[in-house]
Amino acid sequence: MLNIVLNSERPVLYKAFPGGESMKKNESDAKTILNRLGKLSAFLKDLDTDAGKDECFNYPLEIIQKTMMFDVSVLYKVSNVIEDMVILEVVKVLDPKGLRMDLKEGRKLRLFLDARDKRFVNEVNAFLNKKTAYNNVPGMGCDIMGYVFFPKNLGGAYLFGGDFFGKESSVKDFEISTVEIMCNFLSAILLKTQFKQKAEYDDLTGLYNSGKIKEELERVVKRFRRRPDKSISIAMGDIDYFKKINDTHGHIQGDMILKEVGNILTLSMREYFDMGGRYGGEEFLLIFDETGGEKAVQVVERIRKTIEAFGFKKIKESGKTGKDTFLHITMSFGVASICSDPGTILDWIGKADNALYASKENGRNQTSLFNEKKPNDRFMKP
Repeated sequence: MLNIVLNSERPVLYKAFPGGESMKKNESDAKTILNRLGKLSAFLKDLDTDAGKDECFNYPLEIIQKTMMFDVSVLYKVSNVIEDMVILEVVKVLDPKGLRMDLKEGRKLRLFLDARDKRFVNEVNAFLNKKTAYNNVPGMGCDIMGYVFFPKNLGGAYLFGGDFFGKESSVKDFEISTVEIMCNFLSAILLKTQFKQKAEYDDLTGLYNSGKIKEELERVVKRFRRRPDKSISIAMGDIDYFKKINDTHGHIQGDMILKEVGNILTLSMREYFDMGGRYGGEEFLLIFDETGGEKAVQVVERIRKTIEAFGFKKIKESGKTGKDTFLHITMSFGVASICSDPGTILDWIGKADNALYASKENGRNQTSLFNEKKPNDRFMKP
């Protein structure tokens, strides 16, 4: 559970700064910082778009703490704004000397927007003005704080900055410019990453969307044509009686089931070998790389049994989930493996879809394998 700290006027105890005397911050070198900014640009450009949003802040936090000579660097996420308060979540802290005992990862801070708590004056000002704030806060708060724009509907803004523990932080103009440049870099990369994810991932299930999973299947087929010795299988899966679920329990319940099924598929598939996408509605397409039909059926059967045993929380009329009320669903699957040139991806999907239809016709909640070698016995069951 996250700790929540209500801001107050009570002083916070910090560890004494080594040496005991008030000190000036060691001056950073503009040339060195410029060099690090160049490396940051290259780092962000090469960052995997599937990486978590927080990962892109690792390098900037190091620049603030190690290159700009601040004792502490911190990253906040703007969680919410309630009337006259902003709620910040401490996402990451670099504090090798343990100087800021009030900044713990996962802790939430409620800060009044009139900045009455001077420890967090730069956090509040950066949030309100949407730009870098750099008031000197001797030995008790961050001396510089940048604002990273990110639309509220995509997760909200970030703040990050540095704290020098002595009296004089002596923030230079080029350091302020450095933080502003890093904020612009980060805003751009976050938006680029989010737009790419929006273009490739289904919002509800978290799996690839229909266009992306077909693109991945096309790539797999092209590779098979270059190396026909490799085994590749696909599976089409469909939630049984899904329309009845929507009609009986409502579309919110149906959406929750689709979301949970997406999560189960994600957790059940093998890393590096399997990919999954929402093909449309309640239908899913799975790709099993370097996997023959029999092995793919084993993987799919494990997934099918997991879904059959799973308790989906039932949504009450109030819109909340019940603690002890669950729905149970089943899924049917059809598997098709490449044994020769599959033609177009739609031809291959059609074979898996035919196998899925056989599972539906034979009672649902089962897996059928398309048997291309025996035309008179086109479907096999595990």
